[in-house]
Amino acid sequence: MKTLVYVPRMFTRDEFQKLVMRVPDDFDSTWNEFWEYVSDRLRTVASKIRWVYTDSGSQEKGEPSIVGESAIVAGLVTTGVKVHAAVDPILVAEAKTWLEMARKSPSQVLREMYDESVSEIGRHVVDVVNQTLEDGEMGVLFLDPLLKISFPEKLRVIRLFPFDPQDYLTRHRVRLMKGNST
Repeated sequence: MKTLVYVPRMFTRDEFQKLVMRVPDDFDSTWNEFWEYVSDRLRTVASKIRWVYTDSGSQEKGEPSIVGESAIVAGLVTTGVKVHAAVDPILVAEAKTWLEMARKSPSQVLREMYDESVSEIGRHVVDVVNQTLEDGEMGVLFLDPLLKISFPEKLRVIRLFPFDPQDYLTRHRVRLMKGNST
């Protein structure tokens, strides 16, 4: 059976700021906590990992290089792990375009087009994993936390994260709405 360790990656500072306009005071410590947890857990199975799958938006600009997705991937590559882009940038661009159009002119049709684009991204990710990961192998998928993927039952999926980054984002949005940004 194929095994996939799924990590919904923590937002970068830039991504978080674009989504909520203000980065919380605890962002850096939360970001480090997230990646240290993931790194520690992956270290225990590193010898079994054959593939790392990444999304196109996962480069940590301005984040410490001793932790985080980039550091984890770099460490795994030194052991012979192969890296594969799991997300098609054209599909991502299409989804972003539909989302932007839906934000400017909300309509059910535009929302449905966006949802279909996101589903197509998910199907592409699953196809990439299925085409590259062999039975008995283990891979790690780092994916934008806003993308929700439905994995097939024939794929053993291990979800690895200390907390859902989307929950952290939602918690901060609620605090901002209430006027409490700490």
